[in-house]
Amino acid sequence: MTTSAGRSRVPRSVVVLDVGATNVDVVQFSSEFQIIDKCSTTSLRIPAPPYLSLDAESVINFALQSIQTFDQNVPVDAIVPCTHGSAVALLDGKGELALPVMSYLSPVPDHVAVAYKEIEPPFSEVFAPTNPGALTVARQLFWQEHEFPADFARVRTIMPYPQYIAFRLCGERSSDISSLGAQTHLWAPRDRSFSSLARNRGWSTLIEPLRSAGDALGPLRGIDLKGEGIVFCGIHDSSASFLQVAQLEPVVLLSTGTWIIGFDTEAKLTSLDPLRDQVANVRPDGRPIASARFMGGEEFSMIAKVSGDAQPSLAAVQDLIDGGTMALPSFTDSGGPIPGTGGRGVIIGPQPETEEGLVSLATLYVALMTTQLLEGLGSTKLVLVDGVFAESKTFMALLARLLPDREVFSIQGTAGSAHGAASLVLQDRAPRLKLKEIAAAKLRGLDDYREVWVEKAKKNQKNGVRQ
Repeated sequence: MTTSAGRSRVPRSVVVLDVGATNVDVVQFSSEFQIIDKCSTTSLRIPAPPYLSLDAESVINFALQSIQTFDQNVPVDAIVPCTHGSAVALLDGKGELALPVMSYLSPVPDHVAVAYKEIEPPFSEVFAPTNPGALTVARQLFWQEHEFPADFARVRTIMPYPQYIAFRLCGERSSDISSLGAQTHLWAPRDRSFSSLARNRGWSTLIEPLRSAGDALGPLRGIDLKGEGIVFCGIHDSSASFLQVAQLEPVVLLSTGTWIIGFDTEAKLTSLDPLRDQVANVRPDGRPIASARFMGGEEFSMIAKVSGDAQPSLAAVQDLIDGGTMALPSFTDSGGPIPGTGGRGVIIGPQPETEEGLVSLATLYVALMTTQLLEGLGSTKLVLVDGVFAESKTFMALLARLLPDREVFSIQGTAGSAHGAASLVLQDRAPRLKLKEIAAAKLRGLDDYREVWVEKAKKNQKNGVRQ
């Protein structure tokens, strides 16, 4: 961190604003990269009209309250926003929102989807399919431009969501390459430039100049702090997650949460299959990395249907295998490794009668889908798992069993997108990752079960394409 006098020193604490689709986590790290404090709240959405949108005000207010509270204990010297890549803010000439920040869960009107299909950039340029709903930022912009022309005509700035949060905190405008390159259709990863679509529509001229994710923008405004409160540009959450393992290349990072995303440093962009939601993400330095994803955490919840403390077990998984109970994809319409199954998820065989059975079925399903995802992406031997599923002994043992030719490790302790975002400021002070090698589960009949599961999953496809 650099002071106004130009001298570098270690910040007393760094606060990361980790704004996810499900939760907002405000995490305070010490100068030694330890978590000092953490506050969480639910990510709120505002229903239409004009469309389902993100409650950005609640995020800003919660962040300010948390930062002020943290600062009373340990002065906050640095603040780093970190969010998903499927949201942008459209600002008018006064810096106010010309339209609400769209939620990627907003259903896109059929006529908009059809019209966008006519102008979508080729996969070979942007390395991202047009995703279901409003997941593709360029389709959001196309919808807003055509359905709300008077409001869109007032737009003077397009800003990725992490940088909008930074702007609201310090007043400085920016954008970063990891957010623009998060399958938005606005960026051509291999060319490291705006896509032809962004240029042709004139959107590229509205996007703020690129800054490094780790650039200091300016001091926090609106509240008094003991610390310096320097706000940094910010980063796409998945790209932040990858930062923690980059030094171990060649490597696969499996980042798990609402989304399960695999990054394979050895996979080639030219081998990616858009039907299987294989895409390019972009590192903070601009280099693309092959990725694949599905909404694993969300699908887990839809299968498990429990809100208590029930835990999966290998014993319950063995019962499911023996009984032929299967959860077949897909329970969301958000894409994934088995195309053509969106919204067609179904449970066949004897229904689990206990909460343990339900969460075990959900865990087995996610492990099978994750295996399909990773095997379709590449074959890099070292697999590191981060996030909520890394904490599940059953999931990890299943994954190790389903990937017998790979070395599977869970990342222990502090990790994830917040950890990666904090490393932008703390840099070389990040501790070495604590890795735990996973022993494969000992289960009867899993290979045969998986073979049948894959066969039935493919039969559950509709016309063999992603919906």
